[in-house]
Amino acid sequence: MDKNRRTALRAAVAAALLPLAAPALAAGAPARPAAPASAINVILPRSVRPDLDGAAGRRRQERLTLAVMDFVREHYQGRNLPVWRKPATAIDLHKRVANICLWVVRSCHAHREVYPVDPAWVAGQIMAESFFNEFAVSWALAVGICQFIGPTAREYGLAVAGSAPGHGAAPYKNPADAGAEAEYLAVRRQWREALRERRRLGDEGELLRAAMRAHVDGAPCPQAGPYLEASRAVDELDAKVKDARQRFTAYLEANFAGRSIFDPGDVAFFKGFDERVLYAKPVDAMVLMLARFLRARGGNILAAAAGYHAGLGNTSEDAGVYKRYGRIPAFADTVGYVSRCLVNHHEIALRMA
Repeated sequence: MDKNRRTALRAAVAAALLPLAAPALAAGAPARPAAPASAINVILPRSVRPDLDGAAGRRRQERLTLAVMDFVREHYQGRNLPVWRKPATAIDLHKRVANICLWVVRSCHAHREVYPVDPAWVAGQIMAESFFNEFAVSWALAVGICQFIGPTAREYGLAVAGSAPGHGAAPYKNPADAGAEAEYLAVRRQWREALRERRRLGDEGELLRAAMRAHVDGAPCPQAGPYLEASRAVDELDAKVKDARQRFTAYLEANFAGRSIFDPGDVAFFKGFDERVLYAKPVDAMVLMLARFLRARGGNILAAAAGYHAGLGNTSEDAGVYKRYGRIPAFADTVGYVSRCLVNHHEIALRMA
């Protein structure tokens, strides 16, 4: 095909597609300027360092706050917010976001020598974790805006409910359940071991078919007994896990009730009870963890975020060039989580541009 024919064909195709791709333009409406691309690559080079010093850092914090709030207003106007289950106007979201963004920018500045972390990514990831709800408690007993589970929070030096001997006495509420988290973790380990044992005994569908064939033949099915016993153990431990989770969640919620992280007296209480509900130390730990994971995964922000959600070991990859960068593990929850982080970052970064 000669050059003139190719040019004519491209023009015809473009004219045919214009009403579909840009109905506003086809109707004579003024053209909107193209949106700028979001400012992060999947592989974030160590050399890319946002300016977070002094006045530049304060401007970044202000822009980040405004961008997050604009994102929320545009997409959640008139709706209850995720996690909160109430509208933003009922919780003073702006005050929370402004404070969180302050600590995000400071922490990104403090840990940039470990690896540079984009504050807009951190804000988007916190949004995916908790939607800035300081009292969020997950089914895995992760707590706070950064959703740290107890063992990880303790590793990063945060006070965790139930860890101090005094947490099981007055003035704490429901003191009898202060040790329920430790019970939950211990029983969950046993439950996982029981699951592995049941899987070792065979596939449930195959065993069921074998038992049916044996019944028709009037013969015993020797695999059935051990499998049923293993299933009974799994069910018993599952009930114990759920009970411990429910008791510790109730313990947390009872001690959170009626308190505010903006009240100095309550802040003093939380510093001795559970610092995961505060901002400074959890955000600092989150940024440090992301910086370490970025360093370990060659700057791959998707693998770093997946590591935060599912554990860094689950993002390892041994095949050739991919070993340096890691991967997103094939866990449905983690894939969905990373997708939300990516979209949140994109929406926030667009509004900061």
